[in-house]
Amino acid sequence: MEQYKYQMHVHTTPCSHCGLMTPYELCKGLHDMGYKGAVLTNHFFHGNTGIDRSLPWEEFVKAYEKDYKDCLEASKEFDLDILFGIEEVVVPGLEILCYGLTPKILYNNPHLRDCDTEAWVETMRKNGVVLVQAHPFREAFYIPNPGPLPLRLIDGVEIYNRGNGTPEMNEATLQLAEENPLLIRLSGADAHCIEHIPYGGIVTKKRIRNEKALAEALKNKQFEPIIP
Repeated sequence: MEQYKYQMHVHTTPCSHCGLMTPYELCKGLHDMGYKGAVLTNHFFHGNTGIDRSLPWEEFVKAYEKDYKDCLEASKEFDLDILFGIEEVVVPGLEILCYGLTPKILYNNPHLRDCDTEAWVETMRKNGVVLVQAHPFREAFYIPNPGPLPLRLIDGVEIYNRGNGTPEMNEATLQLAEENPLLIRLSGADAHCIEHIPYGGIVTKKRIRNEKALAEALKNKQFEPIIP
């Protein structure tokens, strides 16, 4: 039976300030490295965004939609599935990856810019978005309290993160998941450049062609995480 690999954590320029790949470079890299697609998880409003936060909400979101559409256009050359998502800071230094999200949901909820964490999570869940904490045990000078968010706020965790997870940090996240078996277990490259792409991701038995299908596959655990 054919299987399909998807990269779950990638950043492109200009939406992620730290992104070093254009949409076309991402798509070519995915194809060349054997992936069938990826979720575009650029840093959003409270994270390391490359977009001017002083823009009106609609214009801010439009920049992310444009990046997504550019990826979709590039993906046609390689027959890839490109899915929309974001990575957002919800408390200082701690980030959530959003799967099953669409630009429309963001356009319709401008309060996401300045609401508290509980309201942010409630809005996302009302819209069917799956919330996975990125690299929970990452340590850095800008993270005052590393560690998992309250489990009521998340649906899963990255048990493998290439870019911001040492083996010890990844092992701590795996242990957390084993102690809480309802958590979704994801793996991602945290790719900021082409060379990062072929690390982690998920494998599925069916192609994932839209955000709704992605959310359903994650909720039903119809995938296997790739652990290098």
